[in-house]
Amino acid sequence: MSKDFFKKIMVAINGSEASIHAAMYAIMMARCYNLKLKAVYVVDTATIKYLSLNKFLIDEEKNNYEELLSKDGENYLKYVERLALSKGLQIETELLRGGVFSEIIKAGDNYDADLLLLGGNETNSGKAHKSSASSVEKNILLSSHIPVMFVQKPEIDRLFKSI
Repeated sequence: MSKDFFKKIMVAINGSEASIHAAMYAIMMARCYNLKLKAVYVVDTATIKYLSLNKFLIDEEKNNYEELLSKDGENYLKYVERLALSKGLQIETELLRGGVFSEIIKAGDNYDADLLLLGGNETNSGKAHKSSASSVEKNILLSSHIPVMFVQKPEIDRLFKSI
């Protein structure tokens, strides 16, 4: 039944340890249930534009900052791709630009995902605080047309290595 229930899952990567844990969890799900998997990273050009318009960044800084974020995004997506390949899985990756929550929702809809995985905000003890969801995560949760799963499993590294 689970194979019919979920066919495609998508994970949002932002470079945090929690988002990498969510990617590992998504890879394990995709492997166990033979699911298609996509990872997305959003370069937050909406915030860059806001900072530029309010004179917090000059044009040269704006361009450099966006370029750095793009390179970071590419590196994180390549890392997640290597993680998937290490478990014998193919993964689709996509670097997006725009407002983070709106681009993630749009990507999930365009991919026709059955589930969206996000990394929960983990503390050093591995536990999440009840109010620790970011505004982006809250907006995704409130606006998503597909189910959203927050992954809060810091010991995932050990489990991921064992499969």
